[in-house]
Amino acid sequence: MRNARSAFLTCCSMLFALTITLPVSADPNTPPGSADSKPAPSRPAMNQIPQVRRNNVDSTIAWTAAVKESQVQVKRQLVKVLQATPRPTAPYEPADEEVVEEVGAKTGMVKGTQHWVPIEARAEREYQAAGDEEDDTNARFLEIQVALNSTLGLTTGLATKSEKPHIMEIEGAMAVAQSAIPVVDSTKVDRDDRGRAPEDPMTLIRIYVVDPDLEANVRKLQKETGAFPGFGPAQVLADHPDEIRSIVISFYGPKSDVEAIAKKLDVAALRKLLPS
Repeated sequence: MRNARSAFLTCCSMLFALTITLPVSADPNTPPGSADSKPAPSRPAMNQIPQVRRNNVDSTIAWTAAVKESQVQVKRQLVKVLQATPRPTAPYEPADEEVVEEVGAKTGMVKGTQHWVPIEARAEREYQAAGDEEDDTNARFLEIQVALNSTLGLTTGLATKSEKPHIMEIEGAMAVAQSAIPVVDSTKVDRDDRGRAPEDPMTLIRIYVVDPDLEANVRKLQKETGAFPGFGPAQVLADHPDEIRSIVISFYGPKSDVEAIAKKLDVAALRKLLPS
């Protein structure tokens, strides 16, 4: 196990908790469902995710505890998503970390409508190159995250020296990608803090498998803010509490590795899990 768990996992865990209590927006000062929200004048820090707002509904939600049967159904869908998500090949192997799978405990109906705020869920997998266990500082690792009915937080590891997040086209879905930028001086190109060579920098790719309307909103917000758009369950209202309205998968690791694994994602299988 590495001495310090990556910021990618920590930030994701924190935001997952926030989206349960604040599903409409990460900013408590912004009215839910506001159509006039404007992006910040400058690109926000990576852990300040601009929120998609697309549902013009009553902001009062009658929150209730999710029934066990609905949670079980969401867990089944989470397993199917993980099965459709490729795993990294050699030299990677599962890291000595606890496997994380969580299903939300809350749901709620928007008063005055028949729309539900669906149950959200997440899973995390971490892989480390075989033989790197003795050198945690420069260990080569790759992390995979899955989020249903919401998005999770982001690593802060790329925030200080990184290229601008940009849209990456994937057949049947869309993605946003960002890579670290190595320090360059007149005599050399430094390796990054995990020993990655300049041509293979640490990279985050987040793939959005969502309905066309939400994808249009995500694309628009990304172009306006130059960041990774986020949303909570209130932006993906459903007909039933256990319905899966969005699937977001993140890959974080060396650029060549995450690009290769992202291209293997079975998007068609994932789309079958969304309402037709």
